[in-house]
Amino acid sequence: MNRSEILPAHRIFSKILLLFLCLTLGFDGTQSASAETTPITVPPPPKPRHEDTNVILISLQCLRPDHLGLYGYQRKTSHNIDGLAPRSVVFDNAISQANLTPVAQMSVLTSQYPRINGMISFEIAKGQVSHRTLPETLKLYGYTTAATVSSPEFFLRYDADNGTMVNPGDIFSRSFDYFGRTRKGPGGKSVRRLPTEAFQWLNQNKDQKFFLWIASGLIHLPYAATVPRPYQTMYDPSGYIPFWKRLPLPNQPWPPDTPEDPSYDVLSRVFNNTFYWDFKPLYKLTEEDVSFINSRYDAGVYYTDLFIGNLLKLLDSLQLTEKTLIILQSIHGEDLGENGSYFHYDITDSIIKNALIMRFPGDEFGGRRIERQILGIDIMPTILNYLDIPVNHEAQGNSLLPLIRGEVPATAQTKPAFIDRLPWWEYTLDQWYLEFKSSQGAHFSPLELQKIPTYQALLRSRFGDLGYPPGDIGIRTNDWKLILRKNRNLLEQVSWENFITGKSHEFAEIELYDLKKDPAEQSNVVTQHPETSAELLKELQAWDATVIKHQANFQKTDERLIIPYP
Repeated sequence: MNRSEILPAHRIFSKILLLFLCLTLGFDGTQSASAETTPITVPPPPKPRHEDTNVILISLQCLRPDHLGLYGYQRKTSHNIDGLAPRSVVFDNAISQANLTPVAQMSVLTSQYPRINGMISFEIAKGQVSHRTLPETLKLYGYTTAATVSSPEFFLRYDADNGTMVNPGDIFSRSFDYFGRTRKGPGGKSVRRLPTEAFQWLNQNKDQKFFLWIASGLIHLPYAATVPRPYQTMYDPSGYIPFWKRLPLPNQPWPPDTPEDPSYDVLSRVFNNTFYWDFKPLYKLTEEDVSFINSRYDAGVYYTDLFIGNLLKLLDSLQLTEKTLIILQSIHGEDLGENGSYFHYDITDSIIKNALIMRFPGDEFGGRRIERQILGIDIMPTILNYLDIPVNHEAQGNSLLPLIRGEVPATAQTKPAFIDRLPWWEYTLDQWYLEFKSSQGAHFSPLELQKIPTYQALLRSRFGDLGYPPGDIGIRTNDWKLILRKNRNLLEQVSWENFITGKSHEFAEIELYDLKKDPAEQSNVVTQHPETSAELLKELQAWDATVIKHQANFQKTDERLIIPYP
């Protein structure tokens, strides 16, 4: 064979390809070119999930994960939530971006840190958050949007200038086709009851493609106030009488016929598990006292869990379960005496570490647990990513789907959580508690009433010239947490702790906690670990500088209303 008889490689490939096509399409070499052939079928592109997937976001105020069975709690408080867990993805280290309800939740709805989205205070203006929210994005994709809420932080406003309550449409109610909020619960006690209006809305809108936000404030102080008996007292220590009703006080402000619900009036006076009155330590709480407070808190968790069970049953009966993405999250947690205090003043792990469960349609990914630390700002990108909706470029969180699918290597570095403690309670204390709550009957001794005007004047003078609410910041990894008190001297001058105890209290400028050895954050080990402290502080300050550079505008001259805590 000479060289002229050897076929070039591209001609050989062409002949092989032609033979393959002939065999594939049914040619046998004898058919003419005009013979009928079998058409090649191309499968249609997959339909975007947002076309037929509903979304329900359940936001539970003050819910601590360690008071749920699925996170190891021994008391049977959460039968229905525990039952949802095997069908869901459970996150063991979900961290809020703030310790206050409206601040933390707006970070979830915008996927932005508080000072970036502008929700930084209990003193708010209607248009202070201009960034696109989750319901706003979903409306662009044809979703009917609805909210049923019983956390008054999302709808009650107090006009300090004229002393009246107002309920304006504002930053939380915008972008919702329906925004339902609760009225007074059993006995007219509180708006903090279960938002059962969600059931009626679902029955009426089951044929719509919807986003439903259910936000419950029932677990919040006063603990179990709107929980009916026998659930309200189901965990109470036998024969227990609340300590505040046993105190030897003149003109006892909490007589025997006062409700037993642990309230802010009582627990705001407790520091280092000591109750103060007239600027003096009056009573040291016992283990039984702490147990009672936790028992009433757990009664709220139990009753909320019954609500979740009824919701899940309704979704099944309406045949909505298999086409609905369900996210259950804590807005933030609660201190329950671990550090001698209660409520959610600071950024302890008991406050910023949250329950987070995602149940995908068809129980996809069911049974997976994620130990890696994730953030509240990751929730919105995850929802949009799953729905095949582009994530807004302004989002600061990340979709968790790669982590859920196992695409993130086990050796990948954990993303740090940054936390804002904004504002200090003292920033609006003079208008919320010392003015609004006093008008509702908050209890003070005659001596305290004499000194309140001076304290109010101090608060207003020290904060009045500030253009931006001061605060503290923190950084958390799976192993460490570092807190920086940015305005320590100011905090030491105006803190509520100073006022109620009648003593000055010092605050460490930097706090470091070893979360593996000291999960309750009892010991500040900043001096024992200088290298870790320096490394985390450098990263925290770099983040803070970036935030300050891009933070939302805050004008003290804007017309603002106070978010009260009724």
